[in-house]
Amino acid sequence: MLLRRVLRSDPTNEYLLYRPTGASIDSPLLVVVLGVSRHWQQQVATFIPACERLGVTLLSPSMGGAVRASYRSIGRQENRADELLHDCLREVSLHTGIDATRFRLFGHSSGAQFAHRYLMAHPHRVASAVIACARWYTFPDTARKFPFGIRPTKRLPDLSFNPEQYLRVRITLLDGSLDTEEEVFRHSDQISALQGKHRLERARRWVAAMRAQAQAHAMPSMIDLIEIEGVGHHFGPLCREGRLVQRVFWSLFGATVDEESAITQRQ
Repeated sequence: MLLRRVLRSDPTNEYLLYRPTGASIDSPLLVVVLGVSRHWQQQVATFIPACERLGVTLLSPSMGGAVRASYRSIGRQENRADELLHDCLREVSLHTGIDATRFRLFGHSSGAQFAHRYLMAHPHRVASAVIACARWYTFPDTARKFPFGIRPTKRLPDLSFNPEQYLRVRITLLDGSLDTEEEVFRHSDQISALQGKHRLERARRWVAAMRAQAQAHAMPSMIDLIEIEGVGHHFGPLCREGRLVQRVFWSLFGATVDEESAITQRQ
């Protein structure tokens, strides 16, 4: 059963928790962060069959309350989305006994914006990550302030980025080949010129920038981009036609989960 819980430390926030049948304290943990949607619980539920088959515990924070407006960029000093996630992780660890200090991470849409920034700021917490269809990215650019670069900002004075740490995290970017709608936002011309006019172009440029930084640090590239043919940005088609859940579990757990519950482990 997918449980919906109120966070004890912040009753304005909830999280979803799924524990597979017979799960032990050694159950691997998957954190799923999605965009703002009234279908949040329904979307998270699409991961349950695979979690059950592989024995994976799932946590999905609502990112509501005071962090809702700014969680994409980790929040503000007084309302930090990363600290909210840490509160959820602590509560789940107390409730289940599992070690929640390190986990696999998946983010889609606004959740992908949070997820890639979180792993860059807290790489020691993330074993591997899948980032799907983010609108904007934090580029590994020390000349630009966060959230579009990694230079420190007064808004989050204790947030720092260490390339030699975050470049070690295995990252898979997923985006639909049709995710090419050009978006116009107020004050976005300059950032669009740097990152690209649409999500797919921005994903390509971010991957190229991360690979270039890895090369500059004499480190192997740990990032891949998969362009899923025939789909765009929306969660439903990504799952139905783009096999999103199967791609996530292959990337994060090295396992293929088919419709008949068969499991193939990557060697």
